[in-house]
Amino acid sequence: SAPAPQSAPAAAPGPAAPETAPGMAQGAGQVRNMWPDILEAVKNRRRFTWILLSQNAQVTGFDGSTLQIGFLNAGARDNFTSSGSEDVLRQALAEQFNAQWKIEAIVDPSGGAGQPPQPPSGGAQRPYNPPPAAP
Repeated sequence: SAPAPQSAPAAAPGPAAPETAPGMAQGAGQVRNMWPDILEAVKNRRRFTWILLSQNAQVTGFDGSTLQIGFLNAGARDNFTSSGSEDVLRQALAEQFNAQWKIEAIVDPSGGAGQPPQPPSGGAQRPYNPPPAAP
């Protein structure tokens, strides 16, 4: 019942969908390209928010209406949500990019990989495989 090893991702005609929310990962790439401009817009509004986002956060997902921001640790995420920084980011998005997005702040210690950690390339060995979350 082990999954077949995947050696050449280019063999798939479409983009390889991650196990979690394929739409989130696909849209995240577009927003990541805008991220420096988003940070600049935030910086002009509130320096504290800019520092928090530029040093501790990355875009981890976007599905067209919800922007998922991954923070390196819970402390940074909590600072973001409790300091009003979420509103600053939302205002910057609305004013600079005419985007009315919901903001979802999550803890993502992987530094924005956008998917569960996986063994190094090749990896037939799986030292730790957490069970999938129950629906």
